[in-house]
Amino acid sequence: MDFVPLAFDSMGVRSMCCLIKSNTTILVDPGVSLAPHRFRLPPHQVELDQLMKKRQLIQEYAREADIVTISHWHNDHHTPFITGLYSSVTPGLAQSVYQEKVVLAKGMKGLNFMQKKRAHSFLRSCQFQPCDGKTFSFEGVTLKFSHPVPHGTFQKIPVVMLSVGGEKKIVHASDIQGFSGIDFIKEEAPDLLVMSGPPAYLLQPEDIKRAESNILEVLDFCDQLILDHHHVRDITFKDALHEVWKSPKVKTAAEYAGCPNLLLEAQRKELYSVAQN
Repeated sequence: MDFVPLAFDSMGVRSMCCLIKSNTTILVDPGVSLAPHRFRLPPHQVELDQLMKKRQLIQEYAREADIVTISHWHNDHHTPFITGLYSSVTPGLAQSVYQEKVVLAKGMKGLNFMQKKRAHSFLRSCQFQPCDGKTFSFEGVTLKFSHPVPHGTFQKIPVVMLSVGGEKKIVHASDIQGFSGIDFIKEEAPDLLVMSGPPAYLLQPEDIKRAESNILEVLDFCDQLILDHHHVRDITFKDALHEVWKSPKVKTAAEYAGCPNLLLEAQRKELYSVAQN
């Protein structure tokens, strides 16, 4: 079973998109976006260029996929059937991602207004099977979805986690940020855990401490941890979870792929400063 990280925050964009290849090929959370404002600045051209590169990469790898999964309805976790997002998506591009695929996605139950609006918009162009709390089997590969859990500290935004079991087990824990879904991860005990860490730059010290404690706990239940997404949106992210990053098990998605971290959002001020000089 192969794990291919395609687009993550440590790779310069907002995303947790990856490909899991076994007897069947699964494209997980095929979305990518940018922070509309950071440091009171819009995305820099370097970020926009990286966004387009990652869109193209996801589109290319989508051709290999038999199954597409969507953990929730934020635009950095699915490719919407719209024209926009910094000119990076069109309905035709979205169609090319999902066509002739089995699409398993977060169901309507529990969605807030915007999440439900995006899901309904998606359904006008493409059908999906609600996957909340369900288990599917394809070609000897088991896809087990968690019941909905909170999006980090946001109780009103539900997400589903995915466990893929074959010759080994991979858990994709989208946007839990170290605050929710801990029991599911421990029950699955994956070889590889892919998790969104906490956005420490937005949190109070007591919340950071709670997330760190939970992540240290799940480290005992996995062989490797990719910790990324919200967590790496600050240059000093490793200082915030110092004890976690002591472990040799822990890497960002870029580091897992053998590449340097490309923290473009966190460096937005510097990118504009260099351009002005």
